[in-house]
Amino acid sequence: MKIVFYGSGNMASAIFTGLIESNTVKGEDIYLTNRSDIEELKRLNSTLNTQYSYDDVELLSNADFVFLAVKPHDFDSLVERIQPHHNANNKFVSMMAGVPINQIKTKLQTSNPVARIMPNTNAHVQQSVTGISFSDNFEESDKQLLFDLLDAFGTSIEVEEDSLHDVTAITGSGPAFLYYMYEQYINAANQLGLSHEDTDIAVRKLIIGTARMLENSELSLDQLRENITSKGGTTKAGLDALAKHPIEEIFVDCLNEALNRSKELGK
Repeated sequence: MKIVFYGSGNMASAIFTGLIESNTVKGEDIYLTNRSDIEELKRLNSTLNTQYSYDDVELLSNADFVFLAVKPHDFDSLVERIQPHHNANNKFVSMMAGVPINQIKTKLQTSNPVARIMPNTNAHVQQSVTGISFSDNFEESDKQLLFDLLDAFGTSIEVEEDSLHDVTAITGSGPAFLYYMYEQYINAANQLGLSHEDTDIAVRKLIIGTARMLENSELSLDQLRENITSKGGTTKAGLDALAKHPIEEIFVDCLNEALNRSKELGK
């Protein structure tokens, strides 16, 4: 299997690194390119044994899956590169937020199968939640191959294309929203007296341990919370203080803004 990545940035790097480190795909079967940073491509060749090229004929020849891993505003320049050289064997996998399948097909002037995926940066640790949608002409056998690739760096869920906006807001951008929340928690904890270093370590371990509890428990979130909330205790006092603030409204606003921006990017 030959896999090509147009773009070798943070998200793409998380994916092809996950594919290689999970032994799903060999490094030499992954071809990378970018706009101009050849030193980065050489570094990846040295560390992961990936191939690299700026020759689009070489890249697209016999390529099974072609990942479009560029920003949406760079898509037009990417089209200029690959539109004259793609072939019937190529199945396109877009990582561009908000750019619909029909638009991708129209600009590339292709009837080739196209999938859209929305991973997140947890792919770096093989824990991405990746939403995926397919064009109608994506063969079932090819779908399964792509699912196998996605599952190498996390969990994949197939959704209708319109729902990818939801996935983008909830899980695509989600790690940044949670990081921001953890930042504020650390900032508040620093005011209690522990050193910044001790607080940072403690909260990181707190997050990791809580995530493991979520992973290993069949209990609901509210039940897990109630299990550590004693009447009249410190946890109850802290939760009562949280309840004074419109936390749910804050996250509704956050997700809706991300959702709306995803839709704007596709216009």
